[in-house]
Amino acid sequence: MFLVFNKLIPVKGFAAMAVYPFIFVRSECKSYQHSERWQILIRHEKIHFEQQKELLLIFFYLWYVIEYFIRLVIHKNSNEAYRNISFEREAYKNEGNINYFSTRNRFSWLKHL
Repeated sequence: MFLVFNKLIPVKGFAAMAVYPFIFVRSECKSYQHSERWQILIRHEKIHFEQQKELLLIFFYLWYVIEYFIRLVIHKNSNEAYRNISFEREAYKNEGNINYFSTRNRFSWLKHL
């Protein structure tokens, strides 16, 4: 895992974005690097790493974009569409669980479709 602090990726309004093996983090988030909030953020992005590896990265992003647009049609709200993507639902549900990686089954995101 490589952390990349910058002001461009991800877009404003998001703290971090995983693109295996990098986690792009907004520069303003660097200040809470040693907090519990930071641990939750990194765990969330590592869950995305697992999803990306399962789908060989390119299929993860293809599925992500397609599901986002389907959810956008359903919810008519970009934030709700994003929060309801199966990958995000798995990550948000389990980001606080420090033992999640020892119990996670492959393709667990499918339970959140």
